[in-house]
Amino acid sequence: PDFLQQRSAAVDRFNSRFRTSEHYQAAMKNYYALITGVDQACKEIVDKLKEEGLYNNTMIIFTTDNGMMHGAHGLAGKWYPFQESIRVPLIIYDPRMPKEKVGTLDDSFTLNIDLAETILGAAGIKPDELMQGRDISDLYLPNEKGEHHVTASVEVEPWREYFFYEFPSPDEIFIPSSTAVVTKEWKFINWPAYNREQLFNLEKDPLEMNDLYNDTSVKSTMNKLRERHDELKAQLHNTSYGPRDPSCEGFLDFLTEIQKAEERKN
Repeated sequence: PDFLQQRSAAVDRFNSRFRTSEHYQAAMKNYYALITGVDQACKEIVDKLKEEGLYNNTMIIFTTDNGMMHGAHGLAGKWYPFQESIRVPLIIYDPRMPKEKVGTLDDSFTLNIDLAETILGAAGIKPDELMQGRDISDLYLPNEKGEHHVTASVEVEPWREYFFYEFPSPDEIFIPSSTAVVTKEWKFINWPAYNREQLFNLEKDPLEMNDLYNDTSVKSTMNKLRERHDELKAQLHNTSYGPRDPSCEGFLDFLTEIQKAEERKN
């Protein structure tokens, strides 16, 4: 949307990292160098586990906290509900995994809220009743689990088919708040501070280049997703934190430092 192309953290970072082809090449080479370093570190951890005889009794989860825009949509950084920002890698090594599942791909919607319950499940610890995730091993283990496992395999209890996304921000200009409902086919996005909505068909438009908000042929889909979005937001009691909220004071200071750093770079 146009307001992201104006004064925002994503535009500031785009200008400092990707404004020319030379800047882009330098930035991406740095990222790939970091990835190489992570890859080497993972190898050393696995080698050490094998050396200590712990590999076949250890669950390894490889993931990250967020994606990065890397210039997509003319933006850099994260914070936004576009695929480049919210999709992250997830690789699980689990000694309990059946042989036929090892090395396979699964496109089910797994979320960061699932990780804690997955780890607790592997340790035989019952998760707190307020936790909102689900043990990811339900996707690959048969329905034969211990007494502390509170969920069932997908053969008994189907996996989620959509999820609610939220990014609250105390600075609506520098980093606007956003919420979304995501299915395999559709993504409905709401920018509350700007009274703006977007709709993308992820199957036909995976790069989210064609906003269908004004397309009357998908109006019914838009209305259904908006209704579901509002229901989920109400259920989760999700509201954006205002800048006067004491819990945001540290974040506001952090945003101020980012702004000053980006201005110095430019």
